[in-house]
Amino acid sequence: MGESTALSVYLRERRMAAGLARSELAVRAQMAPLLIGQIESGALIPNQPMLQRLFDSLDVPLWYRKHILVLGLPAIDTGSPAPTPSADDLTDLASLTHPACFQRFPTMDILAANSDYQRMFPGLGAGVNMLEWMFLDPAAKKVFLDWTTEAQLLVHAFRMLSPLAPSQRVTEITESCGASPDWDPVWTSEVHAQDVARRHLRVRERSTGIERRMLLRIYDPAFPTRPWWLYRLIPSR
Repeated sequence: MGESTALSVYLRERRMAAGLARSELAVRAQMAPLLIGQIESGALIPNQPMLQRLFDSLDVPLWYRKHILVLGLPAIDTGSPAPTPSADDLTDLASLTHPACFQRFPTMDILAANSDYQRMFPGLGAGVNMLEWMFLDPAAKKVFLDWTTEAQLLVHAFRMLSPLAPSQRVTEITESCGASPDWDPVWTSEVHAQDVARRHLRVRERSTGIERRMLLRIYDPAFPTRPWWLYRLIPSR
């Protein structure tokens, strides 16, 4: 038997969350139950056609599938990536002229944020979790003009991809955010496809009260390889 991968764990968790037995998923995906078991145990890494059928059968949104593969498949050994941003990484981040941060996905832990980002989102800097800030810091509802939509999108991504993150960290975040009366309603709410695929968000500058429409961009560092993503917000014309 192979060693479980993050992808195999994810597929098993998604099946269980959908309330499906392996035999039921096998019928949906037109695959043998034994094959489903081998994939979930990590004994078999599914090829692209298999993944397509499994993702379709488990209703995994299209916009998350690439993220799942990047985070879930065994990676080629390229050495140990830096666990925290180096001085060069921070210099790179500070050179950006609009709000930007390094964020670990899917737990949404902020590892570093430039000064523009911290001005736009007061209290949201290195060592702070985006979800906890969103639900527990009153500043969040003042900054985001569409707070409910943005909160729903964050929670939806967290809920869909949390099997790829350490379970202890997921539990910590869930229990912390559970102190907010908004958490349960947002957790159980429906997310619209057009919202997930959105490329803009609306914010209010705390210092001036000016409302701005920002273009959202997310980058996965390739050289040098880093275990975090770069989030950027660029004023929309």
